[in-house]
Amino acid sequence: MATTIDHLRIDHRVTIVRDLTDATGITLQAGERGVLRGLSFDQVRLEIQIEIEREKGKVALRFPVKATSGPRNGHMKEFFELGDYVPVPGSEPVRPKPSVRKMIVPAPENGPAQNSGPDWWRKARSMEGPDRLEAAEEQIQREAQHIGGAASIAEMYAQRMRAFQSAGIEPRAVAAFKLAAQWMWTYASRATSGGEGEALSLERDLFHAALVREFGYDPTEDSR
Repeated sequence: MATTIDHLRIDHRVTIVRDLTDATGITLQAGERGVLRGLSFDQVRLEIQIEIEREKGKVALRFPVKATSGPRNGHMKEFFELGDYVPVPGSEPVRPKPSVRKMIVPAPENGPAQNSGPDWWRKARSMEGPDRLEAAEEQIQREAQHIGGAASIAEMYAQRMRAFQSAGIEPRAVAAFKLAAQWMWTYASRATSGGEGEALSLERDLFHAALVREFGYDPTEDSR
């Protein structure tokens, strides 16, 4: 799955709605058009990176995640209008088939299982117990008295998803996926400022996209 930020999608036409200037000083004016060929998040620089193919050449734009004005997560529609799908010349459009929903079952891991770590971590990797591990959730929140506790719970359920996924037990893997996604939404919702909220929301979206790639499809689309 390609990276998505707000409404932006790779290989789609874009039109600049408002004049903008990126972190390197590159300016695009309202009305300029091109095709979005690159869209990524640099976790080291904490930047959204956008590459637009224009008639006069490509332009690479960089926007800090913590920016308080200009193009940024949650505000891309104010600056970019998305148009038609434009595949790379010479390639065939690849569109997912909505009817095809197949969980990826990874190959068995070589070597002994990893049983080290706190009690809640071992329980997460076990296939015992109910879908929702409420006692483990409470334990993590007691031990992590900060917003990162919600992210730890999300990772716990991601680990549980992988355990059921490896065993080929799709209904329980789906349940764990959904709980992981829910807790990352909780994590992002606990931001205390607008800038932090945008950064955590992007982290949530990247976490979700990574889970979808790993799982094979997005089980949360059932409830959208």
